[in-house]
Amino acid sequence: MNRTLRYALGVVLGAAVALPAMAQDNFPDVPENHWAYEALANMKRDGLLVGYPDGLFRGGRPASRYELAVAVHATYQKLKGMYDGLSGQIDSLTSALDGKADKADLQSLRDALNALKADLDGMKAWADDIANLKKLASTFEKELASMGVDVEAMKKDLGDLQDRVEKLEKRKPAVDIHGTVDLFTLNGYSDDDRFGLTVDGRPVGVGRGAYNGAPVGVTRDFTVLHEGALTFSGTNDEGPKWKATLVTGNMFGSTAFGDQASPGSGPFLEGEQTIYLADFSVSFDTSLAGQAFSAQIGRIGYQTTPLLFRSYDTTPYFESDRWDSGDWVFDGANLAFGFGPAKFNAFGGRVSHKVVSNGEQLQPMIVGTPQDSFQIDQMLGLNLNIPFGEKTALNLAYIWLDSNRDDLSSITSSDPNRLVVWGGDLKVDLSPITFEAGYGRSDVMYNESTINDEDNTAFYGKVGYNAGKWGASVGYKEIEAYYLAPGDWGRIGWWYNPTGIEGWEGKLWFNFSDALSLKATGEWYEGKAVGTYIFQDDKVDRYTAELGYKLNTSWDLTLGWDYIKVRPNLGSDIEANWYSLGLKYAFNDKAKLSILWQISDVDAGFIPGNNPSPEYKGGLIATQLSVKF
Repeated sequence: MNRTLRYALGVVLGAAVALPAMAQDNFPDVPENHWAYEALANMKRDGLLVGYPDGLFRGGRPASRYELAVAVHATYQKLKGMYDGLSGQIDSLTSALDGKADKADLQSLRDALNALKADLDGMKAWADDIANLKKLASTFEKELASMGVDVEAMKKDLGDLQDRVEKLEKRKPAVDIHGTVDLFTLNGYSDDDRFGLTVDGRPVGVGRGAYNGAPVGVTRDFTVLHEGALTFSGTNDEGPKWKATLVTGNMFGSTAFGDQASPGSGPFLEGEQTIYLADFSVSFDTSLAGQAFSAQIGRIGYQTTPLLFRSYDTTPYFESDRWDSGDWVFDGANLAFGFGPAKFNAFGGRVSHKVVSNGEQLQPMIVGTPQDSFQIDQMLGLNLNIPFGEKTALNLAYIWLDSNRDDLSSITSSDPNRLVVWGGDLKVDLSPITFEAGYGRSDVMYNESTINDEDNTAFYGKVGYNAGKWGASVGYKEIEAYYLAPGDWGRIGWWYNPTGIEGWEGKLWFNFSDALSLKATGEWYEGKAVGTYIFQDDKVDRYTAELGYKLNTSWDLTLGWDYIKVRPNLGSDIEANWYSLGLKYAFNDKAKLSILWQISDVDAGFIPGNNPSPEYKGGLIATQLSVKF
């Protein structure tokens, strides 16, 4: 309801307002500097307050029931007039649309009609005020009747008006639109004429133009990336639900952040401006042979357990629900069945040929060894989740991943075109102690023939303890060299999903207070007999630490350290340190600003994917502004 009516109801419900003396162009006994001066002037102008026969308001005098009844009736007449006027104008404009042939006239009428409908929709906020006015009409029924007011008609009108407002409150637009906008900048710099190196193995402080390939400072290695996404979804309460997310930006591509399946390479540069559909699906509930299930069809995402089927985070410096969700995206369907507490999903579809506007593939799934990798084109998977009470859950999956190799004439019985992945994990919560274990296996095949079923498993187990203010966990992990599942089991520096390793890992965390926290991890691995980058008896150590401090409700500060050391049997050691300082500022729950300064100090004879270099010294300043709407 508009401000005038809100003030009027406030006066009526308050029964009397204590006011000192006055001003001439309002009520003569209300001074211009009084806090209620403007409200009283508005109500007098709108006919809601008339004062006494001598023209005074007499604000210090208690109001009688008759005076309150007059105010209630005046407010009702004003409210009814506003609604009737709006409805009449809408009907008039709607009728005027009939028979109009001039496009400009039609558009003008439609604009006016939409504006009036918006005003009418604004009545959604009147619900409480109308309800209060109904109560007042009943309270002062006798006084209103003595004034000649048809109280029953008045109460009926208010009841009808309340019904209409309730219907307006239930109305929703047919389509809900929300989205995100991200602006991300990267300023890299070199130190001692050496490039810096990111945790995902990309050189920074690399010049462009006349300085192409030369070590430079932050002003000459400056990359600006941006991305915006609009999500459209239906708001219907019954029937199929649908949604679609349209994305545009320059973050996609090998020079920028990669293709959402593998990270970019080389120095950071802006990618091409692209447009793509991140998702587009219809969901509905149905049944078959008496078994109810829900279905999701279209471009959708899905993941099972980390060892088996989950995409890894390819953007360690950029935070995005879309890029970091862990889902593998495919064009197909997911059918979800419920058998008591157990949940069963059957999912499958086309994995390849999802392209962005410049023709590059969106999140291609590449599996295999460095010597023989191939792209997955379609898949079919089964996923069963079985809870055992509230403390234990078993998650199992079996997935067929097929490839349509481009040159079929080159395929022999030794060239794979299928990968079968299966396994699961078990989680037990016996608070404060927790247990977790997982297993996975990937069989490389040519159609129905097995090509490799050796050195192709992975497993882990860990136990944790949570004491409230602090906690710790310790575990053991083994990933064999030819374990090729499209999962996410970790990163050691620039090395994603390391294989051919086995060893221990631990984690320790403290919450010293609501504002101060500390996290630390350690990983100690050895190379297995068959390896890719790590060989028999090679040693790999990794340590991380993060100190977090909440400065206030808006600002957060973090200090971080990431360290790896590789001690090979042959060759020199590889040692890397990254030191980080981060600041985050939350404008509100929809907008935030993040600033990260990271210093790199890397001593390496060879880093996969980059040119040989004995040392990397430099740093990176990354800034991200994110807005949700």
